[in-house]
Amino acid sequence: MGFNGHNATQEIPAPPAASKIEKIPSFYHALFLKKIGEMQISRTVIIGLQYLKICLSLLTSGNDAEILQIAATDSKDDFSIYVKPCHVISAEASAVNKLIFQRGMLLYDGKPITDVLAIDVALKKFIEWLKLRMPCILVAHNCKFFDARFLVQAAEKNGVMDDLAKTVSGFTYSLPAFRELLPERKSHSQENLVEDLLCKSYEAHNALADVQTLYQLVNKFLNVKLLQKHSFKVSWVASYQKLLKEKNLLVNTLQPLVREKYISASMAIKCASSDLGLHHLQVVYQRGKEEEVKQVLMERFDNKPRVSSNKRVLAQICPYFIDNAN
Repeated sequence: MGFNGHNATQEIPAPPAASKIEKIPSFYHALFLKKIGEMQISRTVIIGLQYLKICLSLLTSGNDAEILQIAATDSKDDFSIYVKPCHVISAEASAVNKLIFQRGMLLYDGKPITDVLAIDVALKKFIEWLKLRMPCILVAHNCKFFDARFLVQAAEKNGVMDDLAKTVSGFTYSLPAFRELLPERKSHSQENLVEDLLCKSYEAHNALADVQTLYQLVNKFLNVKLLQKHSFKVSWVASYQKLLKEKNLLVNTLQPLVREKYISASMAIKCASSDLGLHHLQVVYQRGKEEEVKQVLMERFDNKPRVSSNKRVLAQICPYFIDNAN
């Protein structure tokens, strides 16, 4: 759990010049579905009786999504370590996790934290703690989009990814597991589950309190079948993030069209999801003008258009290339 905001400006490498592109990517939906299908089949962790469940929670800084706290528990032993950030913690994140970084010092609720480590040291200590509990699987409530994502990202950045993958068999995403278990509930947030199912409250957004209460929830209500169904390997996280990064790079190239209102932000995402960036569309326009652009965007697969078959959308996008023709 922890602050989920991430709005840092990323350095995006420039796309290749349109003149250097010889081939437009084939309909990406086919490739994307094939990749995801292969990843889905191989992603699940086979959880045996010997596996140790370890609940994980991270707190992050918001703007640059730096890890500020790593906490875990196997119910017998707890692990908790604070991490010194390199950048200022966003006001939104501080409001949630009570952590502030001032004058080189990390403070919790206004009080200095004395035992703070650099992220590379913190990760190594965490992995050493996990090695004593192999084979193990890490369970987190917002696992797929937060805890697993930022743990793997930090491990890759700090050169301990191989060690993490050898130590941890995978992750389990408890949020959808509880949604499947209790479909009639309106809220499946950890706070509400703890309040309703365990009849207690706790210090939410403190990573150690998060993992201690999550372990109680998971241990009492989720069986091995549900944990396994909503599990994925460490390698799957890395592959999935790579796919998302590739898509985000393409989305970024399309921002001139979004800013000038030739397409919507959602349409830019659709284009990128079909493996098309601005540089590809420029090539298409150079080769066949408006008609070729429309044909590429309307190309069908499994009875669905590559991007859109909406005449208004198609009519809006083509003038960009006319207005910006060299």
